[in-house]
Amino acid sequence: MQEEKLDNARFDGIIIGAGHNGLIAAAYLAKAGLKVAVFERRPNVGGAFTTEEVTAPGFKHNIHAVYLKIHDSPVHSDLQLDRYGVSYIFPYVKQSFIKHDSYFIFYQNLEATYESLKRVSRKDAETFKKVARQWRQWYVDFLLPQMYSAPKPPDQWEEEVLKKPGGRQFRDVTLNYSPVEYAAELFESEYGRATVTRGAISAEYDPTTKGIPTLVFATIVNWFAGNTAIVRGGTLRLPLALAKIIEENGGKVFTGQAVGRIIVEGGVAKGISLKDGREIRADRFVVSGLDPVNTFLFMVGEDKLDHQTLERLCEYKFNETSLFRVHLALKERPIFEISKKEPAVNDALMFTVGYENPGDLVNLVKQARSGMIPDVVGLTAENITSHDPSQAPPGCHTAYLGLAAPFDLAGGGGALWVDRAHETAEKLLAKYREYAPNISDDKIIARFNYSPKDIEEYLPDLVSGDICQGKICPEQLDYNRPWPGASRFRTPIDRLYMCGACTHPGGHATGGPGYNAANAIAEDLGIAKWWPRYDPARILHAQGHLSWM
Repeated sequence: MQEEKLDNARFDGIIIGAGHNGLIAAAYLAKAGLKVAVFERRPNVGGAFTTEEVTAPGFKHNIHAVYLKIHDSPVHSDLQLDRYGVSYIFPYVKQSFIKHDSYFIFYQNLEATYESLKRVSRKDAETFKKVARQWRQWYVDFLLPQMYSAPKPPDQWEEEVLKKPGGRQFRDVTLNYSPVEYAAELFESEYGRATVTRGAISAEYDPTTKGIPTLVFATIVNWFAGNTAIVRGGTLRLPLALAKIIEENGGKVFTGQAVGRIIVEGGVAKGISLKDGREIRADRFVVSGLDPVNTFLFMVGEDKLDHQTLERLCEYKFNETSLFRVHLALKERPIFEISKKEPAVNDALMFTVGYENPGDLVNLVKQARSGMIPDVVGLTAENITSHDPSQAPPGCHTAYLGLAAPFDLAGGGGALWVDRAHETAEKLLAKYREYAPNISDDKIIARFNYSPKDIEEYLPDLVSGDICQGKICPEQLDYNRPWPGASRFRTPIDRLYMCGACTHPGGHATGGPGYNAANAIAEDLGIAKWWPRYDPARILHAQGHLSWM
């Protein structure tokens, strides 16, 4: 569509934001025959699904989403993403826990993980074998179906869970344990326990909180007993494929077009106005991929909202913690000292480095939530190019070092990150070199510090650098996301929907919010769904990922 014709354009539906969830919703609805348009403030699609050369030419960094769960969702098969160049790499070594004198390795292969854990604790290895089978069954029977459907009220959820084999135990675990408590009941070794705790922290969840909501449990299972994937060539390939599907089916994707307001007339969403004042009408629906505060307060406007919605917005919580990362362009890949005992530790997708003492991981979360940059007693790291060399020049590598950290620093808030970023990066590098001493200054071609403040500036709808558009906690998950009464992708404004990470099941690269929103819109409009009912067992079986069940 020519730019000058945009003033008089009309669409069946408009999607605000070209993050992966907005693009997924648009792709499903475009293929259903609706005339849809996606409007994105940034000059490119993808949102947090991005791959950029932020350090040096030729070095591709996935600066937000790295590992994905789209392969387990209905999205990949429904939209036939493989036809558009999207393929996945499943690194054989998923995660290495590395200390000075010991290690533990998670593999994609459960037998290999069993043997690795047996070296630490035979009892824990036998527990792992039993629990891995059980959790994979729960993943197929409970977690995936819950993620890719509208959330149910707690009593209805419980009733349906109890109808299935294993439902009573699944219910009891999810309602009555914190991840830390569950880990302590299952395992005797610190490595065994850390696998559960680390998975919960990866979901941006406080592991001491009672309850293990769907998104959190699914993240734990994904690392513990699932199949972890990265996109070959970089995360950005997936949203580029989605944009192509939209346009092939008559939809439009407009980048560099910031939306200023959602037009609401008589309590009904009628379209949008861009920041430059141009209005574009939507005859049937508007969808926001942004968070509730940006959507309702800034785009809809307080005067269009009822008292209850305003109260909910005032109570809405963003996460106290975000991420600090140092992205590295390297002349060689990291080699850990402990690899002299087991070379395979170098081959992981993700590394949990340090955290030598029991309780270090939990203490990290406590410090970050209190406004402190945590003591750098450990860190997370990734080395994508060991598995996908295409993301760096020949012989070179990319990596990142990461730490959970607050947006609002005690004594100065987010503005303090300008002064604290370099110091924090130096501490991470120093700690990393204790374990991977080959990564000296002369091996670093370039580096890029990325603070919670930078995250918010890059993607303003990630308020306070909250990568999930809202706190991951029981009162804001499942039927409560973003809040009770607005958890089924519809809003108090007629024909206005939401599809971002602030909706069920939450963030973390599942594609669930976009898929679920598309279902809600199709149902409300009475449109026949061209896509089949989601069958997780069929999809995982087709991938060969149902072994050990």
